[in-house]
Amino acid sequence: MGTNATPTPERVDRSQPPGPGPRRPFAFPVIERFELANGLPVLTARTEGLPVATLALLVPASGVFEPEDRAGLASLSGALLDSGTDRRSAFEIAETFESLGAHFGVGTGWDTTEVELTALTSTLSPGTELMAELVRSPSFPGDEVDRVRKEHIASILQRRAEPRGLANEVAARFFFAPESPFSRPLGGTTHTLQGLTRQDIVDFHRGHYTPFGATLVVAGNLDPEDVRDLAEATFGDWVGPASVRPVVSSAPAARARRVVIVDRPGSVQSELRVGHVGVARSTPDYFPLIVMNTILGGAFTSRLNLNLREKQGFTYGVSSGFAMRRNPGPFVISTAVQSEVTAAALTEIFREVEAIRDAPVSASELQDARNYIAGVFPLRLETTEGVTARLVELALHGLPLDYFDAYRDRVLEVPADEVLRVARQHVRPEEMCVVIVGDAAQVRGPVEALDLGPVEVVNVEDLP
Repeated sequence: MGTNATPTPERVDRSQPPGPGPRRPFAFPVIERFELANGLPVLTARTEGLPVATLALLVPASGVFEPEDRAGLASLSGALLDSGTDRRSAFEIAETFESLGAHFGVGTGWDTTEVELTALTSTLSPGTELMAELVRSPSFPGDEVDRVRKEHIASILQRRAEPRGLANEVAARFFFAPESPFSRPLGGTTHTLQGLTRQDIVDFHRGHYTPFGATLVVAGNLDPEDVRDLAEATFGDWVGPASVRPVVSSAPAARARRVVIVDRPGSVQSELRVGHVGVARSTPDYFPLIVMNTILGGAFTSRLNLNLREKQGFTYGVSSGFAMRRNPGPFVISTAVQSEVTAAALTEIFREVEAIRDAPVSASELQDARNYIAGVFPLRLETTEGVTARLVELALHGLPLDYFDAYRDRVLEVPADEVLRVARQHVRPEEMCVVIVGDAAQVRGPVEALDLGPVEVVNVEDLP
């Protein structure tokens, strides 16, 4: 009998983490565009695999269409779409979607209201018919209007009582000029919501839930011709008025740095929001900006997080980001720290902001950031909802249909000098507004000593 040799395992250096593997090939689904008989544009992309599809109807019923004294009207109207139609009650609507195994949702933003349906392809047709019924002929029952309005008011009061939500709300108020709609909460205030009537909602729906200015996007395991037939059957005869987007201001509240402390006596933490008005999604600097922001505060390994979390131990996490809309949205650095280190945390935030503007990023930082963005991009397209979100981006911002075909390549081509240029151009520490939600008695003195700019203390009760 021969001797059995025991194979020798390969020697592995376990002191070093394994390096990244080769980048997997990826191709964005082919997109087709056509128009229905009524002129409604449709974007569709076929996804292989599971028999699932997602439809999203973008309607020009966004927050920019609200009068200032009717803030929250767009969100309230969207939330009431499934409260009843001329044919069905809210219960019957919910029961029908459940029986179809379909998920229905409505989301209202500054640029659009998105009505979305995800269902198996086998139940997509009846699901889309019901979706169209909700969009085209909601009845807005009075009792449902009262109920949902009270829910929205309760949500605002709850947000005001929670430091993180309060900080997000007031940051926009102090970043943007009062005449800008973006300075107010998208969902409105308790005062504006209390003044809304059922007739306000009916009128808003009639004027802004219209095929003119709308787009239907579809992603799923469907042939384009099947999408066309379904869209024509449900939305092809839809009519309505033209909805012209108003010209709105994105003006900043100030061009000089300042500090606003929203006083919450007794708070043991400070919620920090540091930033200014940023850029629109149409900026030609989009790709270098997302690379720059990933290095600054857009990833767990970012400079801000490695400093404030790993080195200083001030926070569980800190992030930065540009909210890119049709109009310039805010650029915000967000974190929460213990009250006693509020001033120290702000010092480190501004240290990192200045540093990314002072010198080119390192070769390793640049490579890691580009690889990270390029690597996660396909992961966000593994569901029909993810593909639909990208089609929505194309429709909202007028991007070419082949835009995402070269997305990863354009990220990977961003050079260090472009990262430095956009940091210097679009991150402006001298214009930053510092918003602190915390105990003013504890944090004001140390923050004033930083000489960041004039310091104003605001009481929560005084906010509209």
